[in-house]
Amino acid sequence: MSCVVDSNSGKVLAFYTTNSAYNPNQINLRHAKLLQTLDGAVAAQPWIAGPLTDVAVILEDEMHHLRPLNGGKWYCFLAVRLADANLGITKEIMRRHSF
Repeated sequence: MSCVVDSNSGKVLAFYTTNSAYNPNQINLRHAKLLQTLDGAVAAQPWIAGPLTDVAVILEDEMHHLRPLNGGKWYCFLAVRLADANLGITKEIMRRHSF
């Protein structure tokens, strides 16, 4: 599942999923605190090597990958099962489909 979320309103702007069990609105609510934390990190720009480009959260059987877009106003979110992909594949999918 992949979705784009407006960080100000928390609304899902676009999504795609191959599994009806994934509801982007439920995932959005579950990660609201993470999005707020990322907003603060993007605004502070505390990294010496450059700006925050993406964040991977690895769970027991899933990986969630977030990338700030539009100056941190939106986030592109990708959820994959660890059985189907690894971090390298996930980062490449995100790189190709978010700009």
